[in-house]
Amino acid sequence: MKRLLIIMLFGIICLVGCSSNTLQEAISDSVYGKFDKPEILYQNDDIGIVLFLTKNEKGEFIICQSSYEKNGLDRYNLVTSGDQMIPIELGKKSEFITLNSIEEKSGDSFNVIWGGIFHHSGAKHVAYKIHSTDEGEKVFQNNVEINKKHVFVDVIEEPISDSYTITFNILDKEGNILFTYN
Repeated sequence: MKRLLIIMLFGIICLVGCSSNTLQEAISDSVYGKFDKPEILYQNDDIGIVLFLTKNEKGEFIICQSSYEKNGLDRYNLVTSGDQMIPIELGKKSEFITLNSIEEKSGDSFNVIWGGIFHHSGAKHVAYKIHSTDEGEKVFQNNVEINKKHVFVDVIEEPISDSYTITFNILDKEGNILFTYN
């Protein structure tokens, strides 16, 4: 009986490990919380993707895309191996779009297209196209909603070659084009 209790206690300690009760705590306790309190801009528990705003060692604002996992006790572990960071100047209005490949523990991978639209106050959607030159030209496209924190995320499960271009339109709620990036 004593052995069983020790094994159970050891199992619980392994599950809890370096995990946190909330995703906010996991980010704040990581290297990203060293210079500022990070603000979560987007979180998706289904695929384990998070975007957050924080500062780097120079005191400059950056938006980070990271991955996380929830363990058996619903505690969060930040997985920083495939992180991507974009420097931004909050005083200067800007927009950006980027593509990142994420590999899961299982070895499967998927692509995430994400960005921020900070210049156009009436912006509601981003219509993007990815032109991939993998075995001829493939085009991936979608229309993604911009959230209240001015960011968007879309998951593409099909592989994309290393050679690609991205074009996008920023749209208002009626579908009118506010800005085109080609």
